[in-house]
Amino acid sequence: MTNDPFMTKWIDGNPFITLLEQMKLTESELLGALEERDDAEEGFHLAPVATKITGLSKRFYIPPPYCYELYNHLYQMMLMGYLNRHPKTDDYDKYLHDIDSGAKKIREIPKPPLVIDAGTMSLATGRSGNGKSTLFDKLLGCFELKNHFHTPCAETGGRRLPQVLWVKVGIKSTRSQRPFLLSIINAIDEQLGSNLASRFPSATVGDEISYVIKMCRMVGLGLLVVDDVQFLLNAKKTKGANKLTNEFLEDLYNDLCVPMFLIGTPEVTDVFAEKGQLEQTERRLISNGFFQIPDYAPDSVTWAELVKASMLNFLCLKPDWLNEDVKQLIYYYCEGNIGKLKRLTGYLLKSQQKVKKENLPALLYEAHCGTHIRGESIKPRMMLGGRGTSSQKEVKNEPIVETQEKQPEPIEPKVQARLDRIKAFEQQDMED
Repeated sequence: MTNDPFMTKWIDGNPFITLLEQMKLTESELLGALEERDDAEEGFHLAPVATKITGLSKRFYIPPPYCYELYNHLYQMMLMGYLNRHPKTDDYDKYLHDIDSGAKKIREIPKPPLVIDAGTMSLATGRSGNGKSTLFDKLLGCFELKNHFHTPCAETGGRRLPQVLWVKVGIKSTRSQRPFLLSIINAIDEQLGSNLASRFPSATVGDEISYVIKMCRMVGLGLLVVDDVQFLLNAKKTKGANKLTNEFLEDLYNDLCVPMFLIGTPEVTDVFAEKGQLEQTERRLISNGFFQIPDYAPDSVTWAELVKASMLNFLCLKPDWLNEDVKQLIYYYCEGNIGKLKRLTGYLLKSQQKVKKENLPALLYEAHCGTHIRGESIKPRMMLGGRGTSSQKEVKNEPIVETQEKQPEPIEPKVQARLDRIKAFEQQDMED
């Protein structure tokens, strides 16, 4: 139990908040729970290539320096959401068993009681590949419940109160409302072992929204996390009442009265912060904080450890090969992005080429080219001996492949006419 007199007054027998307090981890406990380092075990360098590739993908994780800040923020959002949702004054959860068993229909359940100011929302953005989804999955995993029911007590009316602390869903590729709403119910079913999705209504969107709101309230949902929100459509530019838009998400947030955490790439600002967008959109979106998850800086301690582990533990390079020039080379190709570093390391593992000190720069460049589909994403070959100055020079004994630009082949008149028509149609669509 807390020693904070204000917290004691807020709790007032609320088992939701009591449970959160019992689960709270210290920073050292959290870091210990998040880190996964099979590569640091004795003899890992002798493991088969297939084992190293699997370990790199699934069993290699070093927590970023800001992970405890995000963990605390998730905790605070759940706590604030539960302050105004107290089971001893709201027995709405009692209908859950009747709904799940089919004894009652969702239409027979009354509208949830009004909750004043229970919602709070945050947004986290970061480049693709910098570990946003992985980090949130691991942080949310620290709020897992072994038993989804509170012990019966006077505050719960003697009932075994079901609770889901959080669910995480993603924006579906269809970008329509029904699959998104159904994914929330499926996530609840997965945690409770229930079958609420089988009774998901198929009449109108209004019924579907009502069903989701009632189910989330019944199970005491503490936090709704929505990933890939950059795929939302802008309501001002989208036709179709059933499309998944930023306006629809705002309306759901207002009615659900459950804290929400949105995750996306920087492109999310094209949807939520475009010129002409209502000011209330921004206010609601970041009512409880805006986090920009950065790529690692060259001098970051965590980045240095990631590079060291990738090169020495997985690729088994000699420590003296990993000098400042090679570290600069790796950062140049990866830009401090974890996903790019893992792809580069995995490529070199799969190629099974003999890595030597002399050919290491050439192999790094080959791996960089081999892990990018778009040609414009491939950086020019990096030369050692300088930091982007005229003093750079090619590494000796390194094979240099010179390429000549190919002249474009002439296009037949019929093909060119077709391409012109397509461009005209595209231009017309953009104007519309």
